[in-house]
Amino acid sequence: MSLNETPSGERVHISFFGNRNAGKSSLVNAFTNQELAVVSKTLGTTTDPVKKAMELLPIGPVVIIDTPGFDDVGELGEKRIAKTKEVLGRTDYAVLVVDATKGLDAHDQMLVNMFKERS
Repeated sequence: MSLNETPSGERVHISFFGNRNAGKSSLVNAFTNQELAVVSKTLGTTTDPVKKAMELLPIGPVVIIDTPGFDDVGELGEKRIAKTKEVLGRTDYAVLVVDATKGLDAHDQMLVNMFKERS
């Protein structure tokens, strides 16, 4: 089976988590060397998980996933957070992206605790 034929479920899933505008989408774009995710100063730009299948050596076939901000608000924000939690359920490696000018907050700590629960 070639790299391109590897089903998503058999790939290692690497997901980027954090608050809105922490830099997840910018990091995903740099990681994939593509303008995959929309980047904006507007909070909540990423509304659904953005996925990219690629090869990452020496790991092999992977799926890179950008997630909505975990600090989203309102009814729509709750739905976005639910999507982010769904992604965590399929994640093999979680990357926490924190805005260095703000530091860790309660939402980041919740994510860290969820990562620990999933090992």
